[in-house]
Amino acid sequence: MAEGERILRRYFVMNGFDGALTALGIIIGGYIAKASPITLILAGLGASIAMGVSGTWIAYLTERAERTRDIKELEEHMVADLNNTRIAKANLWTSLIISIVDGLSPFLFSFLSIVPFFFAHVEWLVMRTAFIISVVVIFIEVVILGLFLGAVSKENKIIYALKIIPAALLVAGLTFLLELFTDI
Repeated sequence: MAEGERILRRYFVMNGFDGALTALGIIIGGYIAKASPITLILAGLGASIAMGVSGTWIAYLTERAERTRDIKELEEHMVADLNNTRIAKANLWTSLIISIVDGLSPFLFSFLSIVPFFFAHVEWLVMRTAFIISVVVIFIEVVILGLFLGAVSKENKIIYALKIIPAALLVAGLTFLLELFTDI
């Protein structure tokens, strides 16, 4: 499980951030296009599924390749076969766990952001309210990730939260610029 915890934290934050900002782009783009709630739900779910599968699949293959290489190098130094050892099993399990976190993180962050549109679809919320709640949820997710990074670094959590917010504002601003092209 060597370095597994550190890698898990990195993947959780990086891919959660990717999921949140991808969802932000989809939601703002859909809102500009006057998409229906079900369109935003399906687009959001499609992106969530794609990020989840992509993250899980490639993280497993990447981690497995790196860890297999490490075992082979260790075997060369030890002049021993480590195939059925605790080290080999730990590497397998670490690769699996890391890949699951890598895939679940963007899926969950993006999925949570589209939940308000389920309520708009069944007409419990108007579309504008669902949009506002969704964007607020994403910004809360981003702030939480920033606070988490501050805790990991053992530095000021608020400063980290303030450092991560501009990326979300940039995505929102650039995506809103797409409205300029709606009359073309």
